[in-house]
This record gives sequence, structure tokens and C-alpha cells, in this order.
Amino acid sequence: MGSLAVPASTLQKSVFTLFAAALMAAALFSIKGCGIVENGRDANIPQTMLWAWERPENLSFIDTDTTGIAFLAQTVALQNEDVLRRPRMQPLEIPEGSFVMAVTRIETAKEPDKRPNLEDEQLRKTVDLIERTLDLPNVRAVQVDFDAVVSERVFYRKLLTALRDSIPERIPLSITSLASWCIGDRWFRDLPVDEVVPMAFEMGADEERIRKFLLDGNDWTERTCRKSYGLLADDRLVDAIDTSRRIYYFKRVPWTPEDKEAIKR
Repeated sequence: MGSLAVPASTLQKSVFTLFAAALMAAALFSIKGCGIVENGRDANIPQTMLWAWERPENLSFIDTDTTGIAFLAQTVALQNEDVLRRPRMQPLEIPEGSFVMAVTRIETAKEPDKRPNLEDEQLRKTVDLIERTLDLPNVRAVQVDFDAVVSERVFYRKLLTALRDSIPERIPLSITSLASWCIGDRWFRDLPVDEVVPMAFEMGADEERIRKFLLDGNDWTERTCRKSYGLLADDRLVDAIDTSRRIYYFKRVPWTPEDKEAIKR
């Protein structure tokens, strides 16, 4: 992929000033009825969530009673022993009273001479940066967006465990998931998170296989994935899934007021 609940007119002054000053200074079986048990912490997350990635977005049209916003707050790049942070640079307008989830995208360098060491200090700095997104106005949940090759999984397990311990007990912790993890890869089954969002789009080599799997009426074989979906806003997969679950919608172009009625339908 890759603000907040303040009046849109004051957003530029309050939110992104806060980011610059505070953070930069710190340097599927049968589909129906198969959701996992709610633990209560994520019960207040709206059933419809819109991802707002790194581009100018005006979401002042949303119905805050039914729809929330998961916005890309920052991208954290892990390289050698370094933790490099890129804050959100694009404006985001939202209505007062919105449910806001701050998303941190984590990327690991793939070049052999830049591979991260994934040691404790790198973990600590990353957890600290994610925790600081809670200082933004009215952020009520955090989400971590990442891809993890096999060699990185121990690091992400430790990171999410440390993050859960460091953020307030009341704050929901959500993660995104490759769709392939949800139909046969159990490495994240017991992670201390409140929600796993399978991203059923841009699935690479698995695209055709997983789309057919869902369109045929199957559910994720990993029960941890059965709380929500991540979908493209105009994807016909919405006709084949359990819409009683939470849906995160993603668009490759900016959101418009017309999307409100399209998603409702």
C-alpha cells in the first residue's frame, strides 16, 4: 500500500505540524458464521474502513457513524543497523469525530549489502516510532503493514509482542496479512494482535488462485484471518465474502464523495 480526527479546516496546522515537530524530532470453509471470537478491544472499530495512503486525500464526506479511516502515518525502512523513518507528507482531510487508525508501513532492505540486522536495538527503535503515532489527534488504534520473508518472522513476532506490551491496553493492534498466509501459512497464528487483515488484492503470483478460492465460496483456512478483509473498492470479490466482517477498502486513486454510495451498495 501506505490526520486525523480534527476539523478538516485545521488539519494542515495541527496534524502535520505535530508530526513534523514531535515525530521527526525523535528521528475461507463455508463463508458465513466463521468469524473468530471478539476479544472486545477491537469492537469499536467501524465495520467499514477506508485506507488513505500517501497522496492528498479529502475524506470529509464519510459517515463517521459507519466508516473509519486507516491512514498511512509513516513508513519505516530497516537497513543494516539503521531505522529510517519517512513521515506522511501528503494532506488528509477528515471530519471531526472520525475513528482514526494510524498505519505504519515497515520495509526491509533486500540488497545483500543493506540487509537489516534485525537486532534488539532496531526492534526497540521501530516499536518506539509506532507507539508515537498514538500522539496524533484522536488516533484510537494502530496497524502495522509489512511483508515478512521466512528469515524475518522471528523479528516481527518479537516486534509485535513488544508493541502490544508498550501501547495502552485499550488500544487495538491490527496487522495486514498477505492473502497467501491465510490459506496455509500458520506462522502468525498466535501473534498478540487483535485483528489480521488479509489483503485480497495485488496478490502477485497467487492472484488467480486466491481469487478463485474466494469466488468459489471458500473461507480463509487460518481462523485468525476471519475477522476482516482488505479489498479494492470496486472489486467484485465483495459479492463472495462474508460482509458481516469488517472490510478495509483500498483505492489506487483518491477517494471521492461518490465512493460513499458505491461502498454502501
